[in-house]
Amino acid sequence: MSTNLIAIAEAARMLGVSTFTVRRLANSGELKTINVGARRLVPFSEIERVVANGAGKARRRKGARAGR
Repeated sequence: MSTNLIAIAEAARMLGVSTFTVRRLANSGELKTINVGARRLVPFSEIERVVANGAGKARRRKGARAGR
């Protein structure tokens, strides 16, 4: 079985959020990541799961302003 792993920056682009948001989601356990040496990678299946659950672009912190 092959696991497609994606860099944090690419995951952020695919989800339409910042790299900071991807790291925050990973730190909180909402997004599973895999450490490979010094790199933190996101399995593509996690991107699919997050998109299927309606997260990503629609997700915004309470009090965050649109257009920033």
